[in-house]
Amino acid sequence: MTNNRLNIGLFICHLDNEYANEICKGAEYAAKELDVNLIVFPGMFLNASFNDPENEIYDYQYNSVFYYAKKENLDALIVSVGTIASFISQKSIEAFLDTFKDIPILTLESKVSGYPCLQTDSTAGLRDAIEHLIIHHNRKHICFVAGRKTNEDALERLNVYRTTMKAHNIPITEDMIVYGDYSEYSREIVGKLLDDNPDADAIIFSNDQMAIGGYQELKSRNIRIGADISVIGFDNSPGSVTMVPPLTTVNANTPALGYRAVGKIIQDIKAGEFCSSVLDSHFVKRLSCGCSLHENTEHMPIDNSSTVTDILEYCDDSILGNIKNSFFGTIVLDQINSIWKDIIEIAILPKAKPYPKNLIVDKLMSLLSSPVTSFFSVTNIAFSFRCFSGVIIALINDPDKRSEYYRLNSHITSAIAQFLSTSLYQQEHDSKTGSWSSIYITRDTLTYGTDTAKTFSSMLAKLKDLGFAASYLYAYDEPVAIQPDGSWKTPDTLYLQAFYNPKHTAVLSGETRRIASTDIFDNEYTGFEDRFTAVIVPIFTNEQHHGLFVCNTDVDHFGHIYTTSLHLGASFKYLSLLKEQIQTKEQLVMSLNEIHEKNELLNHLSTSDELTGVNNRRGLMEKVEYLINKPANHGRKAMLLFADMDSLKIVNDKFGHNDGDFALKNIANILMTSFRASDIVGRIGGDEFVCFAFIDDLDFPKTVQARIQELSNELNETCGKPYYIEMSVGVSEFSCDPNIKIEDLLSQADSALYSNKRYKRMSVLK
Repeated sequence: MTNNRLNIGLFICHLDNEYANEICKGAEYAAKELDVNLIVFPGMFLNASFNDPENEIYDYQYNSVFYYAKKENLDALIVSVGTIASFISQKSIEAFLDTFKDIPILTLESKVSGYPCLQTDSTAGLRDAIEHLIIHHNRKHICFVAGRKTNEDALERLNVYRTTMKAHNIPITEDMIVYGDYSEYSREIVGKLLDDNPDADAIIFSNDQMAIGGYQELKSRNIRIGADISVIGFDNSPGSVTMVPPLTTVNANTPALGYRAVGKIIQDIKAGEFCSSVLDSHFVKRLSCGCSLHENTEHMPIDNSSTVTDILEYCDDSILGNIKNSFFGTIVLDQINSIWKDIIEIAILPKAKPYPKNLIVDKLMSLLSSPVTSFFSVTNIAFSFRCFSGVIIALINDPDKRSEYYRLNSHITSAIAQFLSTSLYQQEHDSKTGSWSSIYITRDTLTYGTDTAKTFSSMLAKLKDLGFAASYLYAYDEPVAIQPDGSWKTPDTLYLQAFYNPKHTAVLSGETRRIASTDIFDNEYTGFEDRFTAVIVPIFTNEQHHGLFVCNTDVDHFGHIYTTSLHLGASFKYLSLLKEQIQTKEQLVMSLNEIHEKNELLNHLSTSDELTGVNNRRGLMEKVEYLINKPANHGRKAMLLFADMDSLKIVNDKFGHNDGDFALKNIANILMTSFRASDIVGRIGGDEFVCFAFIDDLDFPKTVQARIQELSNELNETCGKPYYIEMSVGVSEFSCDPNIKIEDLLSQADSALYSNKRYKRMSVLK
């Protein structure tokens, strides 16, 4: 128990996973409501590296955090078995949970022998969805994209598909079923499914993530979703309503799973009795199944003579029915109903009344800005208003009133669009700011590395900029290794190198910083009086595990945690190398060649960009400054080209960071190919590159830009990606002079770049 509150632990998979994030949102909401601390342990998939060794070779490092869950620091533990244990057998899951048997445990999604479970019953919602396809859309050749054969949830959903199809006397062949891994990278298996079933008229996905890949494959074949083929997902993830067309799915009550879990485990502890519980799932009809927004308005049980209450109840049931019983449902309904009631009264009632559009839009903006959008997103609100609009239009007979309503609805639509646009800009700005703050951790370590106190002080400043309420940086005496059986033996003690919280900020030294591993959340330096949500992640580079990063934050800031931990890993690695270098010099046990190799390695780390292989910001700036200031180059014509990739965030969000890295590597390659071997190419930020070259031919700047465009076109024609990999460029020409400031040249090139950006295509998607 910390700060006189219960500590509730949550084992979950990586925080970038949409499903996991939704569970965390619900759990945090309940923790705030019940005034308990929530400590999130985000691993990856147990044993996942053995399934995809090329892409996840070091992901096992994240799972080390699970073993810091001890009875001394947790009062209860919630384990999302469905997200962390999809790759291992039931026996292995039991063995894993037995490691923590001294702590009261509640499992999520999947039952494990000997432990209480909270799960969602897939049966009702999925059966309703399948029967909707059969009865309403007359689909006969319905295929199924299942999860892994070893996953309990996946098998349950597959069984619902089989039994429902059988109940309607629709035959199933084995080639109508394929098995995925619950990720969006499902195009290949969906392609095989379509090849084996050319007359398929519907596909059901075991989760919404796999439906994303399914959409991509269907669209690549010019198959119209909702018209040529019906598509249904499962989970009702936040992104499902933003898909085009919006995805018909099954609401698995994911936030409610996290919310109910926290309340249930506390209640069970107090009662001294532990039992399993089940949440219901609900069918959510949108457009991908073939339905239209307004197809049922002709058969509504209401008309323009109905009371406002009756119309409102119908809209609530038909549009918001799937959230009415959720823990956030009442808040959403109250706010939306307040707006809908105003609209109904002035649109339907016979008494003439002017549209108070400003009042309605003000209420709408208040709703869009409220915390409830964490659970019922702005895009969900927008979709609900679209459905509501269809009902209202069907009820208005008077042409003048209908025209008035169209104008009001236009204001509502514009307000939502403007809010989404502003939010997107703010998210992009925050993401860029967060990325730079993370990057500066590494940069400042390279700058101040020999001054340990200054280096860690700089780290803490950047962590504050990222919005973490408190941060604690722990280091090991020596690197800790994973055990042959996949488990992790935590050290007895760690060193708290630096920390800050609302009360204090400090960089520590000596034995006073040694903390027992059971006390990392509660020791003399934590001092957090208010309840908190904490996240613990490892600090590592490749196979070397350097320490732990523990931060007090909220779910809204989870997006910065992984990138920050990776930069911390690079910084700790760099400090470790510096320490080794100093020890080597002091002990004089290494040969001069070995010392030289160490220095070369350090220089490479400090001047090269790890992803693209070109110069990093420091390397580029040093080389360019040297050439500009070199006396022999005074007066010599030169150019600085500033380039940034178009729409990197969209590529990362829609296709994942592997695709984003692929795009950045190709941007770097195009620039290196376009310039000469003697020129300098560097990556100075996330999607920003700078190139320096002497101008020996007046046409050289135009020649380079033409070559960049030519190579970009060639890449986009041959790479097979569903998006364009392009960059915007700006050029600054000058004569070398020791008084020139590179920042001024970059600013000139940046201005030219943004002029170039205005002529770019509207969408990055092909």
